[in-house]
Amino acid sequence: MTNPYLIEGPALISFSGGRTSAYMLRQILDTYGGSLPPLVIACFANTGKEMPQTLDFVHECGVRWDVPITWLEYDPDGEKQRKFRIVDRATASRNGEPFEALVKERRYLPNPVTRFCTTTLKIRVMRDYARSIGWEHWTNAIGLRADEARRVAKIKDQRERWETIAPLHPAGVTKEDVANFWAAQPFDLRLANIDGKTPAGNCDLCFLKSAKTIASLIRSDPSLADWWIRMEDEARPTKPLGAVFRKDRPGYRRMRQAAIEQRDMDFGERDALAECHCHD
Repeated sequence: MTNPYLIEGPALISFSGGRTSAYMLRQILDTYGGSLPPLVIACFANTGKEMPQTLDFVHECGVRWDVPITWLEYDPDGEKQRKFRIVDRATASRNGEPFEALVKERRYLPNPVTRFCTTTLKIRVMRDYARSIGWEHWTNAIGLRADEARRVAKIKDQRERWETIAPLHPAGVTKEDVANFWAAQPFDLRLANIDGKTPAGNCDLCFLKSAKTIASLIRSDPSLADWWIRMEDEARPTKPLGAVFRKDRPGYRRMRQAAIEQRDMDFGERDALAECHCHD
């Protein structure tokens, strides 16, 4: 069997900032003796709503493993097909600036049906970066495991200028393997790992997360809800019908109040929707 971590360039390694995609990056590095092969680049797309611990983890992976990681952010002022900027740990947005700029540009909020946040802030940012360095076709490696077969199946139908692969899937890697790997490392993502998932990972209070998860995060830090509440409040005067991230449950102001008052926020199993491109 061919080693799934043998990835020839041009290729982007999509590093979400979570444990699984970091594990994937480490396996690719080990396959090539500790360094990425030519024309293979690790990228992290920052929305500005990642937790500080995620930014620290991305930086620490780069430093400890001596691997360059290109940090990207959406830039609405960029030229056509170049709507991104390159940042680093020091200059990366931490208050949702790229996400907010996109909302203001679109004049309505993303939602489970129209998930333009994922498409623009992550997928297109990486696409624009790849094209800016002269790539016309490339491979995109993402961190989907062997226990995520349903999600892996979906990537096979994509028709883009890049081919998406999930090397952890053919390698047979499960969430237990990832957890065991990090338990043996001298550093780790400083966010809770609950049964192989990181509730605070990706955008902190992402609308795809269950209300129960969001309530738990709000109880730990009520200020996390402030940005999401402001986005819904600012959207209401110009787009009343598009003034919430989800129509099937209360807005973030009511969810914060319920969480603080310890009221039940469980809307059932279907409340946690399909995960986005962020993966981890």
